[in-house]
Amino acid sequence: MSIARRKIIGLFAASAATALAGCGGGDSSPLTRFVWLLNVNPEFPSADVSIGSSTIASALPFPGLTSTAEVEFGSYTIALRERSTGVTQSFDGVLIDDLSPSMFVFYRHFTSSRLGSSPPGIINYFDSTVPLDVDLYDDVGNVQLERLEFEGSANQHSTSRNCTLRLYAAGSSDLVYDSGLQQRTDSILVFPRYPAASPLSGQVAVIGLNYGPNHADAVIWPNLLG
Repeated sequence: MSIARRKIIGLFAASAATALAGCGGGDSSPLTRFVWLLNVNPEFPSADVSIGSSTIASALPFPGLTSTAEVEFGSYTIALRERSTGVTQSFDGVLIDDLSPSMFVFYRHFTSSRLGSSPPGIINYFDSTVPLDVDLYDDVGNVQLERLEFEGSANQHSTSRNCTLRLYAAGSSDLVYDSGLQQRTDSILVFPRYPAASPLSGQVAVIGLNYGPNHADAVIWPNLLG
């Protein structure tokens, strides 16, 4: 089926731990890419998500991952509408091609909403101007220490199967997050757990993402500190 540029050309149902693929299309077909969106914006607890004129998710929860969408190469508007309030956030001119990210991350910085990506490593999408100090331990006794600014990321040095993530406000010895022992994932995203208006808005949460040639799995890592 031929569909004009700037349109979604296929949707494939999947769960919150969905399939992911790279570029596709034969010689006579438009070039396409499988993409999805991860909602880690607590101000959008139930979001309708569209790319161009096509809806790829309805009532996407926070946190939540859309089903995969096969998108023809081009420039698009990605829009998210919060169902209970009607508030809509749009991002214009989002390029989809063989160099663009497959995973788009919708997140918050105080009163603004932003759209980013999830490269391999540790990524700080926590809603704060305070950098995070990171302790990442592997299961053979090695530790990686990092300081991550907001929207900053760092590669993981260890390739051990398991790891433990601990987070502190920069320069503080007060532990604010402890994952306990987890199976290591390609990407580790830190994000705010509660809306800005909540008295618990200072708490943090973490999602681990694994990438493969035909899949990506997402899992929430609970904070052992509560």
